[in-house]
Amino acid sequence: MNKLRLIPKSKRSQLNIQEMAFMLVAVVLFFGLVILFVMVVVYKSMYSQMNVINQQKTLTSLINLADSPEFRCVTTKSNCIDGDKVISLMNHTVYSNFWSFSSLSIIKLSAFSKNESEMVKCNFANYPDCDLIVIYDKKVKNERAISSYVAFCRKEYEKIDTYSGYTYDKCEIAKLVAGTELKNPTGSAPAS
Repeated sequence: MNKLRLIPKSKRSQLNIQEMAFMLVAVVLFFGLVILFVMVVVYKSMYSQMNVINQQKTLTSLINLADSPEFRCVTTKSNCIDGDKVISLMNHTVYSNFWSFSSLSIIKLSAFSKNESEMVKCNFANYPDCDLIVIYDKKVKNERAISSYVAFCRKEYEKIDTYSGYTYDKCEIAKLVAGTELKNPTGSAPAS
C-alpha cells in the first residue's frame, strides 16, 4: 500500500512545501558558498596583481631615479649618481615619504662579492672607503629588492706635487637598490 495515501491531502501539501523550502535553502547556501569561494580567489588574484604592478612601478622609478636632481652627476652623464650628493641625503628622513620605495640604498662595486654582513656601511666619517650607502629603510616585513646598475662618481683630488694638484671625477659601477613592500591579504608572507 502507498504510504502517501495514508497521510491526509492537507498534510501531504504541507510536507511538499517543507521539502521545497529545505531545497531552496540548500540551493541558496550552495550558491552562497560558490560565490564566497570565487570572491576569495578573485581577492587573492587582485593582491597578486597589485604586487606585480608595485614592483613594475618601483623598477620604472628606479631607472629614472639616477637622473633626478638629488642624485644626478654635475656633468651631463646619463644614469650617473653623484656620490657626494648621495652621502648628504643619508640623514634626511623626509625622503622616505618623497619616493614610494620601502628602502633605498646604493651598493658600490667593492661590495659586489661580499655578503651583506661583511659590507661596511657608509657614514660621513668613513666615506668614500665604504661599501653600502643606505639612504633610508622603513624596515618593512615583506620586501622585494629591485636593482639597477648605475655609474657612481665622486670628486677626487690628485696631488701632483706639494703645491699643486687637480680635481677629477672618479667613477665606478654601483647598484642602486630599491625595496617594494609586498602586500598580502592574509597578513602572512606571500608565496614567491
